[in-house]
Amino acid sequence: MDCRSGIRSSREIEGASRSENSVMILVQRYFFRQMLWPFITAVSALAGLALLTQSLSNVDLVSGYSQTAFTFLKVTLLALPQLTALLVPIAIFIAILSGMNRLAADSEFVIASASGMSRLAVLSPLIRLAVYVMIFNLAINLFVQPLAYREMRRSLHDLRSDAAASLITPGAFTQIGAGVTLYARERGRDGHMQDVLIHDTRVANEPITITAREGFIVRSSTQSSMVLADGNRQQIDAAGELGYVTFDRTEFDLGEFIGPIDAMFFKESDRFLHELIWPDASTIARSGGPERAWAEAHYRLSSPLYNLAFVLIAAAVFLAGDYSRMGYGRRVMVAVGLGLSLRLTGFAVQSASAVDGAVNAGQYLVPLLGCLGALTVIYWPTRVRPARHLAGGA
Repeated sequence: MDCRSGIRSSREIEGASRSENSVMILVQRYFFRQMLWPFITAVSALAGLALLTQSLSNVDLVSGYSQTAFTFLKVTLLALPQLTALLVPIAIFIAILSGMNRLAADSEFVIASASGMSRLAVLSPLIRLAVYVMIFNLAINLFVQPLAYREMRRSLHDLRSDAAASLITPGAFTQIGAGVTLYARERGRDGHMQDVLIHDTRVANEPITITAREGFIVRSSTQSSMVLADGNRQQIDAAGELGYVTFDRTEFDLGEFIGPIDAMFFKESDRFLHELIWPDASTIARSGGPERAWAEAHYRLSSPLYNLAFVLIAAAVFLAGDYSRMGYGRRVMVAVGLGLSLRLTGFAVQSASAVDGAVNAGQYLVPLLGCLGALTVIYWPTRVRPARHLAGGA
């Protein structure tokens, strides 16, 4: 009889333990969802703001180069991955502060603590979210950003190499330089212009007017010129007589107004991780050494750690110390100041790393010290009130 009751008691204890673990898992999932949705909202809002800011800087693509809205949107979107990677730690910081503030206002942390939930159990879903965001951030840094920036660099290079797009406004007379006016009735997407007129008055008393059925601009690394087909050339010489010549094909030198095509090269932000760790000779020669490439490589690897640091700093606002009925406004302001200081310190260390490669270790040390400091504050023993205060209150 005693043996059966003992077995029954052990089964009841085991069942109660399983039930308690299931409840704790459900609570942790609930906490995770309460942090996830504010994070998605914050990322979307900050990405939209960054997209708007970037679009304002690209307005010259439409006004200066007469490009379509598709080109404008493409170049703007290609800059978004780097901006998103930079804003993700801020978004998760805002999300944790917002989500935990709501849970604290509803006394859900107090209820969870009273039911036996430890601080580690409360931190577990927050750390899990931080790890997911770190992986997301790392993927952007290592793969998405280089791919997007390479494509954006090619698009901008092709755009700036398209001299017709920068010089010609179809249907309008454009003064491309002192004494030279150019007109084209129509400009195609391939750069060919229809019904071209060039009026050149650079030589005093000897103006030149050239008209052609079509034309296009040719650029190389050494010269730039406009090739004209099926037209005529009218020029008044020094004696005041008009000369008229027809041609099947001729060239008009644009070297005074358009420089040669610049060579396209990828910056450190456009390169993949292995290209930064082992930079080629051209990269080293252009930057004066490999330090800039190494600094960018270590930044790509270390910057996701700020997600974890910001999560722990935000969690320390609500999990460190005693429960406050007066709110957490002062703690939030301190946390924001500390987070801002931590990130600015990281930028300063990154800048110093571009000069001295030995400083690259600091790019990892700064966020890790932020994590360690936040954990120390969270697990610091609660201050015990002096007994005389208790006695005075009695």
